[in-house]
Amino acid sequence: MNGVRSTVLRVLLAVGLSFALWSFVSFSENPEETARFEDLNLQIVGLADNLIIVDATGLPTTTFPTVDVTLRTDRRQRSELRPVDIRVVADLTDLGPGDHLVPINVQPTRSNLSFSVPSGGVEPAAISVRLEPIETITVPINLEIFGSPPFSFERGTPEVRYNGEPISSVTVSGPQSRVARVVAARTVANIAQLRATYIAPLSLTPIDANNQPVEGVQVRPASITVIIPINPVVGLRLVPVSPVVIGTPAPGFAVTGIEVEPPLITLTGSSGPLDAISLLQTEAIDINEARETVVRIVPLIIPSGTSPAQGEPDAVQVTINIAPISLPFQVRLPVEVVFVGLSRDLQASLRPNVVEMTFTGTSDQLNALASTPLVAQLDLSNFGPGTYQFTVRPTLPNGVSIVGDPPEVTVTIVPIPTPTPTPEPEPSPEVEPTPTPTPDTG
Repeated sequence: MNGVRSTVLRVLLAVGLSFALWSFVSFSENPEETARFEDLNLQIVGLADNLIIVDATGLPTTTFPTVDVTLRTDRRQRSELRPVDIRVVADLTDLGPGDHLVPINVQPTRSNLSFSVPSGGVEPAAISVRLEPIETITVPINLEIFGSPPFSFERGTPEVRYNGEPISSVTVSGPQSRVARVVAARTVANIAQLRATYIAPLSLTPIDANNQPVEGVQVRPASITVIIPINPVVGLRLVPVSPVVIGTPAPGFAVTGIEVEPPLITLTGSSGPLDAISLLQTEAIDINEARETVVRIVPLIIPSGTSPAQGEPDAVQVTINIAPISLPFQVRLPVEVVFVGLSRDLQASLRPNVVEMTFTGTSDQLNALASTPLVAQLDLSNFGPGTYQFTVRPTLPNGVSIVGDPPEVTVTIVPIPTPTPTPEPEPSPEVEPTPTPTPDTG
């Protein structure tokens, strides 16, 4: 019995000595070292969906202190260790509302990495965290209107819309202590001196009972559209000016725009005549044959029973912008067909000898083309007797072209007939004259 016990003790002693020897050799070849990493970003995990982290004032926060970490590992792993190989974590799992001191844990990001954290190796070792429930409430929209329309105009009933639909309230969400302070969502519209309806997208600001903004909460929707009608009072009417333009610009030119200054005129008068007016016309402006922009000061035609309000002009400046037309025109013109080069012993006939063709180009080019007769020549130098089809292609100036397929003419060439000789009459035989007897006078 004593022999067995002695044997077991000797075996245990041998194993211990072997392990000690192995540890000594391993430590000598790959000794243990420390590594320090500073300013590591802290990661928060495990936060419940219905909670939010706030600072001492109750504002939501995502700012946390950086962490310094000292690790203990062997020399081989120390040479390969980088800040991305570790992460520092504060785990909020199962934590409820209130203040908590949460320890900071150090974890490897690679499975083949091993290290230990010595005492005092994490600075700070824990952080204070305040958690609050997330709350959502509905509050009314407060529209504050500053300024007033000018004299003779009045403000109508404001409208507040979102996505084209009326809206009177919005939702506010955030930390419970902050949301509890919100009583409304405020927006401000300035209509000072406006003469037309106010339409604008405006943002919403959550406010407390003292009309002060409340930070740290979210408003949904964050902006709305405000419409405030601005209308003239009875006896006054704001009317657009419509200039009367007569005549047409020169060929190749067109009106590209008309500007009026001022574009609106306030009329005063009784409600009947004012209600019948939709626009104010000017005296006629003649732009016949104009080739450049026309600027005129023209009187207004004021309808009976009305007059311009105090301070309004009785004439306006009208600018009529005139520019060349860049688009091509088309015109159909007759073209005379003639031939050249025909042999002297041949004669030709054309059918037809005048064709009509459509040409395209600018107005000036076509006017120049139409001012002189158009002639198309056919060269018959190499043609003998027979009937031929020719395509008519007149010589055209640059920028002018034919629209569609050119027309064809038929040319018939025949020899000039040889004249039949006329026989000359034979001369008559000469007859000697008969002497006339002379009477005897002796």
